Order: sequence, then C-alpha cells, then structure tokens
Amino acid sequence: MAEPVLCSNKLVEAADMEEVNEINVEETLHQIQNNDTSLNHCIFNNVSIEQEMVDNITSAMVNNTNVTKLEMCNCAITDDSVDGFITLLKTNKTLESLSLETNKITGKHLKLIVVALEFNDTLKELRIANQYYTTGVGDEMAISKALANNTSIMKFSLNWKNGGARNTADRFIMRNNEFARKKRQGLS
Repeated sequence: MAEPVLCSNKLVEAADMEEVNEINVEETLHQIQNNDTSLNHCIFNNVSIEQEMVDNITSAMVNNTNVTKLEMCNCAITDDSVDGFITLLKTNKTLESLSLETNKITGKHLKLIVVALEFNDTLKELRIANQYYTTGVGDEMAISKALANNTSIMKFSLNWKNGGARNTADRFIMRNNEFARKKRQGLS
C-alpha cells in the first residue's frame, strides 16, 4: 500500500477522530497568513492547539480569501478563543464550512458563535456538536432563535437535548435549503 502524502493541510489518511494528524500547525498558519492559493481546506483535527495559536489562526483567517473549509475538531479549544471565531465569522467572506466539534466550548459561548452568523452570508455549514460541556435549555433556545437571522447555513450540528429548540433550528435550516434551491433554479 502506498504511503499517504503528507501536506500541511491534509490528514494522514481518514478523517477518523482517532486518526493521527501530521499537520504542521506553524506552516499551515504561515500559509493562511500569506493567503496561499493552494490552501483551501485546513484540517487541524486531533491536534491539541494552545490558545495563542488558535487566536493566531482565527486572526489570520479574517483576511484569508482562499480557505473555504476550516476543521478544528478535538483541538482543546475553550471559551477563551471564541472571540476570534466571532470576529472571523463577522468578517471573512470566503469560509463556507467551520467544524468545532469535540472541544471545550460552553453553551453560552456556542450561542455567541451562532449569534455572529447574523453578519455572515457565506458560511453554509457549522458543526459545534459533542462539546465537553453540555448546553442548557436556555442556550439551546437562544441558539435556535439566532439561526433565524442567517439565511446561508444549510448544515448545522449540535447535540440537542430540547426537542422544541431542535425543531425550531430544523425549520430555519430547511428554510435556508429552500432559499438555496430556489436560487439555483433561478426562482429568487
């Protein structure tokens, strides 16, 4: 079997959460900062990243016009780095997919991330499920209501405990998918 090619933006093989990620975080940050046209999908999954580096990555992503997919699952991201993601979501007009699953972000801060989507019309997918801390009913309701202010999200993941909040969120995601379908067909 051939050895997998190791690039700064690729996993060793599968995107399995147990898979070892051989990414060179510093090199990939440098590529993001330099707006490298060859880098459009950053996979930092399963790499424990210090808060300062997470902040550097989100700051670099603010002005990046090439990366369309950013995966930072199981990176030990905490509430302390959420402000960078909020700024990123409010300013970056290229990113289409953001995965922050399996981190240590509280419901209160997940809500702030979703509220920031009001200012974003390019992100199509947000994955924030499987956090170390559980979300409360109030945070889930606020998250589902915040989705009302965004028309671009078509895929959204969160471990819902409240059926009403999940149903509300599902309605907004279906609405967004319908908007996208009509746009593709030239009906809007």
